[in-house]
Amino acid sequence: MREYESIYVLNPETTDSAVKDFMVKMKDLVAREGGKNLKADCWGRRKLAWERGKHQRGVYVHHHYLGNPGLVAEYERSLAIDESVILRQSVLLNKDVDPSTRDEQADQFEVIVVRERKEPQRFASDFDRFDDGMDGNFDEMQEF
Repeated sequence: MREYESIYVLNPETTDSAVKDFMVKMKDLVAREGGKNLKADCWGRRKLAWERGKHQRGVYVHHHYLGNPGLVAEYERSLAIDESVILRQSVLLNKDVDPSTRDEQADQFEVIVVRERKEPQRFASDFDRFDDGMDGNFDEMQEF
């Protein structure tokens, strides 16, 4: 079997119970396709790095599992069909794994809200230190 991990982001308006149901649905898909679930972990509601479909936040989910190559295609297809999934990515971690050497870990279905740290506000005076006094005259520039 192969070792995979998938990370997907759900719509931020998805309820906590719907997130849990979706995670269970994906675990069932892995089991039905002959794979082995290692851990499903909800990382909580977080800010996205960039806006995606008018969403600035999302519910991040990490799923670690074992399976045959066809499993990932079905997993990705299932994620692509569901409208609540706004981002997804699956990665092959190891090509040859003995399933008996990997133990299942406790799943974490609770959706937490992650607090981001605030970025300091920048003012025009913060950028004055970068002014080199040339006032736009590039004829005075010297090469180093």
